[in-house]
Amino acid sequence: MNVLFVCSGNICRSPAAAACFRQRVAELGLPGLTADSAGTLGIEGQPICPSAARVLSELGVESAGQRSKGVRTIDVVGADWIVAMERSHLAWLAQHHPEGAAQRALLRAFEHGSSLAPDPPDLEDPYGQPIEVYRLPVPLIARCVDNLLAHLLAPS
Repeated sequence: MNVLFVCSGNICRSPAAAACFRQRVAELGLPGLTADSAGTLGIEGQPICPSAARVLSELGVESAGQRSKGVRTIDVVGADWIVAMERSHLAWLAQHHPEGAAQRALLRAFEHGSSLAPDPPDLEDPYGQPIEVYRLPVPLIARCVDNLLAHLLAPS
């Protein structure tokens, strides 16, 4: 199963979510679960922003080697789940990449547990803010990813 995390620039929220997902999958020894990330703005080749990387490191999550990329058709078609940070990302995906059979949801739909919550809020973009601002959404991303994994692993 492949999960694609999507945000705007693919330099903060979605790569943080993908890094958390990959780390948890490795820690739990779960073969067959993969994660990738991409952005709606099409920014290519940029590393994860230093503040997000630092807060991830404080949480024990490795994010080195992440490079931004735009959402591509191959990413959408290859995903079983597409998890976006904002409603605007889901709308952009519906307009630009309606293909694929992936389940689409907002990350914060998993904020309070492993059930897909209706009408979750957006995850605001901390990009460009002081590192203190990152200390709220990055742990929230990690918690949502843990709950998403629980959802994916639950018996159908």
